[in-house]
Amino acid sequence: MRRPEPGEPRARLWGPVVDPAARRAGLGRSLLQTVVEAVRWPLVTTDVPVDRDGATDFFARSGWEVLDTITVLHGAPADGVLSVVTAADVGEPETYVATAASRFAGLEASFADSTWPRWRDDARFAPETLLLDPPTGSLLLALAQKNATSSELLLAEVWAADEEVRRRLIAQAHTLAGARQVATVRAVTRHDPADFGACGMRVTGRCRTFTLPGRR
Repeated sequence: MRRPEPGEPRARLWGPVVDPAARRAGLGRSLLQTVVEAVRWPLVTTDVPVDRDGATDFFARSGWEVLDTITVLHGAPADGVLSVVTAADVGEPETYVATAASRFAGLEASFADSTWPRWRDDARFAPETLLLDPPTGSLLLALAQKNATSSELLLAEVWAADEEVRRRLIAQAHTLAGARQVATVRAVTRHDPADFGACGMRVTGRCRTFTLPGRR
């Protein structure tokens, strides 16, 4: 379980995970109840795939309710000229990011101020993958990940003034993926995925997060 980041209301829960041979004996519910009683924060699960019926039913039977539905999309890197400003091009990117977090994501001041340090300290982050639109204060956070068998550019956040800017940033992220020679582009969004679809991305899955009523 990950404790809440500054300004976050909930801790994030992974699991419980029970060996298939030992399921249907109440172990998962016992583990879950132990965690709920041990922590002082409200809880939210990590992403649970919609088609994983057993996990969905488990949380529903345990009294948890759906908090968010999340769409996962995939796309392909694109050729072209990268024509956006990045965090490597501006002074004081922390101020830019905190302003965008407050304006477009509605984050409270403490969480907005902590956003840049969290992104900067992520091993997948580089200033050149934080795409900015200074005239509107919009941004797109992309995280590049490579290992021995695969590589991707994750479009983790898009905070934008309007549809036109969102789509321009998403299209430029695909060009960035081509320039960085990653195999695929992936996006995860809690919002309408139409802007990603308009840029050629396809829906590959949907997930839910669950929270426990009364622990808010």
